[in-house]
Amino acid sequence: MKAKLIFYKHQKELPIQLQNRSICKFGEIFQDYAEHIDSIYVCYAQPDELQDEREWEKLGSMCYTFVEKNHIAHVEIDGNNCEKINMPAFLEGFYKAGYHFDRYLSSKDRKEVSLKLPKPFENISINAQKAAAAVHVARDICNEPANKLYPTRFADYLTQLFDPTDVEVEIIQSKDLKEKEFYAIETVGKGSEYAPCVAILTLKNSGEDPVALIGKGITFDSGGVNVKTGSVIAEMKMDLGGAAAVIGAMKLLADRNTACHVKAILPMAVNVSGANAYLPSDVIQYRDGTTVEVGNTDAEGRLVIADAILYAQQLGIDRMIDIATLTGNVGQALGLKTAAIYSNDIKLSTKLYKYGQKSGDSVWPMPLEKDYKRYLNSEVADISNMSNHPFAGSITAALFIEHFVKEGTKWIHIDMANTSKIFPSTKLEASGFGTKLLYELIVQREELWDD
Repeated sequence: MKAKLIFYKHQKELPIQLQNRSICKFGEIFQDYAEHIDSIYVCYAQPDELQDEREWEKLGSMCYTFVEKNHIAHVEIDGNNCEKINMPAFLEGFYKAGYHFDRYLSSKDRKEVSLKLPKPFENISINAQKAAAAVHVARDICNEPANKLYPTRFADYLTQLFDPTDVEVEIIQSKDLKEKEFYAIETVGKGSEYAPCVAILTLKNSGEDPVALIGKGITFDSGGVNVKTGSVIAEMKMDLGGAAAVIGAMKLLADRNTACHVKAILPMAVNVSGANAYLPSDVIQYRDGTTVEVGNTDAEGRLVIADAILYAQQLGIDRMIDIATLTGNVGQALGLKTAAIYSNDIKLSTKLYKYGQKSGDSVWPMPLEKDYKRYLNSEVADISNMSNHPFAGSITAALFIEHFVKEGTKWIHIDMANTSKIFPSTKLEASGFGTKLLYELIVQREELWDD
């Protein structure tokens, strides 16, 4: 079935027999059945001052949903009024809405929707498809079952994913983690039959100093010995949401041939209880000599992020962004849609709100209240990985990570726990959160870092 998609703003732009059907409200969509080809009318009427890209993206998503629901396989966009549409955002929304995770269904009845555009918009369409594809990669990673995507298989997937691109992939295998001084990652992954590893992705097609992107890649998190007691523990297959966001961003940077120098560090492990699992009261010594008492094995994310930060600084990198599904506590403050951002430079954290608005990944700056660091005191080590206080869990987690950030390093931390799932869906369906945000931060890096 084919259809032509026609944008309109006023009733007078519609055929006379259809004018009474429209109330000219932004996002209104209706179909007119014709003998040879159906017409889908989409209203873009809105105040001229409304420039929110996300509204245009939502319009694209609504159109795709309408088309799919009505079993239309081929859509051609009419050229009239196209110049009045924010076509990059509209098309990105259209292509993103086509995502389905159905690879394990034995019966698949959905069909792909093809889209034909006027020639002037074909390049815009290609760019939009690349953005959607990157987000889909992040969503795929989070949606994969834990028995299908564990650290070594994750590493193999990355090698295949980036093989056609300029991204170099290095995998530090489990047997080499201690030699490379990734002590925390080796420790966190000891309880599982699936060995931990570290993936390092490098995209260098400019002469600038590198920026580090660090993503937590815990492929399943039961809490370890401090086992989680929640009723929806299946969500913990998404505890690699930070790594997924970094991977999606790297794919988009590579696919769009963005001039940049980025080093992505992805610590990957399964945090479960087993014969060799690490225990509360264990002490981990990091490459810089810092000792950490394990107060809770379910606070493993900050342990592996610290490992990656120290490695990046050893490479001489002094600008870094880490992103992780770190604390359920952040949801108490910001709910299930918005991620928390922290930085050792208040100007950086306030800037990120703007990039969140542009990317569609909602973020909000939070305080690094230094007085709360007392809650991380340990009697047997330099610092504990777990607060001894019931409040400000996201802040104390950020303070733990900051402990490993050297003076002179510009650092941003994104606690994206609770945002890995689509909001407000009740289904266990990944959102791809963070992919576009990290991409924007690299593209706008000069403005972000004031370089």
